[in-house]
Amino acid sequence: MKKYCLGLIIKFSAIALMIVIDILTKIYFENYFANGGEDIVLIKNFLGITFTINSGAAFGIFGENTTMLIIFTVLFLIIFMFIDFYYKSSNGWYIAGFSLIVGGAMGNFIDRIAIGGVRDFIEFKFMEFPIFNFADMFLTAGVICYLIYLFFYELKTLKSKSKDITNEE
Repeated sequence: MKKYCLGLIIKFSAIALMIVIDILTKIYFENYFANGGEDIVLIKNFLGITFTINSGAAFGIFGENTTMLIIFTVLFLIIFMFIDFYYKSSNGWYIAGFSLIVGGAMGNFIDRIAIGGVRDFIEFKFMEFPIFNFADMFLTAGVICYLIYLFFYELKTLKSKSKDITNEE
């Protein structure tokens, strides 16, 4: 139980930190561009800062469906929290995945509620790729961590349980 409580503290501290980082960077770049700032080249022909507001989800899908995306996010977060409460894993990959996914989802959720879209500003210049933000990066990293956990830890547990069941028969 101690490990689980420590995991909760870590998860919710990380989520709060991610939300703060995401929102502050969005506010900063929105103000920078609103006050006449020009696109920023971070790495020539590779990475830059360009501001836009995305009314859709990842890669612009479901554009102009902010209400649907808000409802979907609320439902997803409720289900994800119940799964976490029931599951109570203290695995580092699980905690990282959960925290990053929830932190990213909350960052973009706050934008949708506050301004009706998501503020994006990071742009890959070397290929056609949608402009994104820190919340998007957190979500992507979270899914990767969660998949690592599922494939390398949870599948081992399921395999050993199935071996135990077949050995008992």
